[in-house]
Amino acid sequence: MKRATAAALASLACLTSARAASGAEWPDASARVLPCRPTIACTADLVPPGAFEIESGYLYRRVGVGAKSRGSQRSLPFLLKLTLAPWVQLQAGSNGYSVSRGAVPAQYLDDATLGVKVHLIDQSARAPSLALSATASVPTFAGQAGYLRTYDALFTVYATKDLGPLHVDLNAGMNVWRVEGAPLPQTFAALALSMNLPPPFGIMAEAYAFSDAAPVAARDGGFLFAVTHSPRAWLMFDLGGDVGFFPATHAYSVFVGMTIVPVTLWR
Repeated sequence: MKRATAAALASLACLTSARAASGAEWPDASARVLPCRPTIACTADLVPPGAFEIESGYLYRRVGVGAKSRGSQRSLPFLLKLTLAPWVQLQAGSNGYSVSRGAVPAQYLDDATLGVKVHLIDQSARAPSLALSATASVPTFAGQAGYLRTYDALFTVYATKDLGPLHVDLNAGMNVWRVEGAPLPQTFAALALSMNLPPPFGIMAEAYAFSDAAPVAARDGGFLFAVTHSPRAWLMFDLGGDVGFFPATHAYSVFVGMTIVPVTLWR
């Protein structure tokens, strides 16, 4: 956590310096956050151009249960997003510093991801908004205990629709593992439902599934739920967990996260 805190403070310091130098502005109500992490499903919509959005959190996963327990995993995921125009956004992130406890202990800085997300159409009275993204995953440092270094590619299609008080996000895509040799595809799908409670609270539920891509990635899936707190349009906290469909992959997880637009670089 100390490393994550130091990194967050350094990022905010850089942003503050950039704001002073460039004449950027503090966010207003138009910079409404649109969090993806730590859930699987993301919205097809983008924050306004010039808005710099940061997502960060802490994730704990339990692998196996009872006599079949294989330990736990802890990670500090983050995602950085900058919308360049109403139709395109740059993204960078990682599952961050990760630690596994069990039969095979591991401790590593997970892959860095770089990608672009393209917003295709806005939602109408009958049709959802649509977007797609392509992301490359690049390995970090060699020699880390328990770390498998591969180059991967992730392709995702997003659909978002508001149905009265209910907000719906449907995602589907493919993660192509180890594209540098013997590529191994893994398909996935996720459906998330969310709605506002009396302000500033909200709730969400999500079901997701990943196909088997052994030996690199096992099949996975689960049912996720969370409570959100948004004291400002540009700031949201979430707290939740999920129950895995395949306990051998993961039995359950708990998470806490924050999404913030700390600065609007231009309007």
